[in-house]
Amino acid sequence: MKNTYVLFNLIGQNMKKIRKDIIKKTQEKLAEDVNMSRSFLSHLESENVDVGVSLDTLFYLSQKYNFDIRLFFDGYEKLLK
Repeated sequence: MKNTYVLFNLIGQNMKKIRKDIIKKTQEKLAEDVNMSRSFLSHLESENVDVGVSLDTLFYLSQKYNFDIRLFFDGYEKLLK
């Protein structure tokens, strides 16, 4: 992969979809529920994301809200081409 930030962006965009479509919470409510700052969550979901999120956090979210962790990586195959 040419740029790690492309992966960060993919995960962030998938996080945004998951939050809206599966978890069905605002950034503020989700941040409250998982003891994360809303500004950090907002940054992760932005198109200009320059930080990653830990695998522990992704696993925690997928377990807490009962969805497949692989959803965070949806579209990864296309990045490899």
